[in-house]
Amino acid sequence: MTGADLRQILSKNIKSLRSQRSLSQIELAEKADISIPFLSNIERNNKWPHPETLVKIAKALDVEVHILFQKKMPIQPAIARNTLKQFKKDVSVSLHKTISAAIDSSIEIISSHYIDRDME
Repeated sequence: MTGADLRQILSKNIKSLRSQRSLSQIELAEKADISIPFLSNIERNNKWPHPETLVKIAKALDVEVHILFQKKMPIQPAIARNTLKQFKKDVSVSLHKTISAAIDSSIEIISSHYIDRDME
């Protein structure tokens, strides 16, 4: 792995963690006590932060520094729970709509075959 690879992983992870925490660049820069343009340059893979700055960013994101360099980011338990809750809700809504449509369709077919014929 090269230095460029590490910088790319770092950039991606900082941006991803910031996004997971619903932080803007402004908010993260303020929490980490760094400038917004500098944070932007780090996230765009244009700048390489000093180790002390990495510690500030990690602290602001509530992770250990080594997490910023992991190829695969661990999913935070709270984020995983929220994602699963939303997935369950989405599937429930989708199933409800599908089942309702199937029932409506069945009622129409039954109606057209049995009820409408009795009226003739």
